[in-house]
Amino acid sequence: MSDDGTADGPRGRSPLPDPTAAHASRTYDYHLGGRDHLGPDRALVDEVESTLMPDVKMRVRAQRLFLERAVRYLVEEAGVRQLLDLGCGLPQQRMPNVHEIAHAAAPGTRTVYVDNNPVAVAHMQALQTDGDLTVAFTGDVRRPEDILDDPQARAVLDFDRPVGVLLVGLLHFLSDADEPAGLVARIRRGVAPGSHLVASQISAELDPRVERLTEVWARGATPMVQRGRAELERITAGWEPVDPGIVVAHEWRPRAGDRTEGNAYALVAVRP
Repeated sequence: MSDDGTADGPRGRSPLPDPTAAHASRTYDYHLGGRDHLGPDRALVDEVESTLMPDVKMRVRAQRLFLERAVRYLVEEAGVRQLLDLGCGLPQQRMPNVHEIAHAAAPGTRTVYVDNNPVAVAHMQALQTDGDLTVAFTGDVRRPEDILDDPQARAVLDFDRPVGVLLVGLLHFLSDADEPAGLVARIRRGVAPGSHLVASQISAELDPRVERLTEVWARGATPMVQRGRAELERITAGWEPVDPGIVVAHEWRPRAGDRTEGNAYALVAVRP
């Protein structure tokens, strides 16, 4: 961390999040029952919960449970032993983190966490990483080549072998101007055949309240963009979805105990 309130990252620095405006990393933590959030984060989520979407926390939880099931699929069924979690957010206290899910099935699985919020990365480094199998560093998905080329990533991951790339809860924080389809294509070109993509995208097609949700979220530091199924198909073109394809998050290979309903599309796909 530098003296001017920024954190070193691949090819540049990331500013610290504004503590006076709701931020995606902290609101996500609040949704999931964590402790690393501030007043503006709680106020925005509480407003949504009380006036628009009483089940908002369950909807967010549905995406997190999809992430758990997808990571288990990658490790247990697809044989992936390397994971790159982009937009990892803050470490979770009440739900397992990605490397913990993976290690339950294959203890040698390697995990790299990346986020453009240096506070989230610092928490990951302090609480979750070991500097060997699991590392975290600051980076921006809008510069994917910088992340894939970063020495910290390459010290842990072998990009000549399949990697599981996680974009769960991230695409809807990328604007159309960020060209998410181009970013996902650039990631695809940077990983080996057999690599997998795990992604989710909130959508008003699944819940009309999402349109209003994005309007409320525009007051925070991380505006949200809703997209339909066809747009998610376009963004992930070039990756081949695995069964059951693009579905609502809670319908992707559900487990009996996952009692949630989602308002986001989700998919796991492989690079041919």
